[in-house]
Amino acid sequence: MQPEPAPSLQDHWRTRLRRVCTPPVLRKALLAAGVVGTLLVGLNQGDLFWSGQVSGRVLVNSLLTPIIPFCVTMLGAFLNTGTTVRAEALRPGRAAVRRSIAIALIVGSAIIALNQGDVLLAGAITPLVLVKVLVTPCVPFCVSLFGAYAAYRSALSDQQKAASIS
Repeated sequence: MQPEPAPSLQDHWRTRLRRVCTPPVLRKALLAAGVVGTLLVGLNQGDLFWSGQVSGRVLVNSLLTPIIPFCVTMLGAFLNTGTTVRAEALRPGRAAVRRSIAIALIVGSAIIALNQGDVLLAGAITPLVLVKVLVTPCVPFCVSLFGAYAAYRSALSDQQKAASIS
């Protein structure tokens, strides 16, 4: 009896994409984009909206901001899935938290550079800017962890459906 060959790297990536690009995960990513995107716009551009200083740049930033939580949710789901057939193996744990921290540092730094870079470079750091800088990385961390959990719940649901059919 011959052992089954290990799946190729291409099969590995296809399996991950198939698990992530499901309607439940996409719905949760869209939900995160709406809710978290709105919070990010309020955090980063709210003071400008409140004071009536809405420029084209602020409007474009506000319209593009929800894309970030959508992408981070999908990235968190993608990175925390594998080729395992058991949904229980996808339960977010320490590895998911480590990945979410890495995503938070990278994406959070990019968001800070885009939204507060000019203020930081000018050295005009106010308490409000400091709060924005400290809170911003928390958002991609939470959204990435949410994506990992969404992928786990989707795989668990699929596994339960398959068990009930059998």
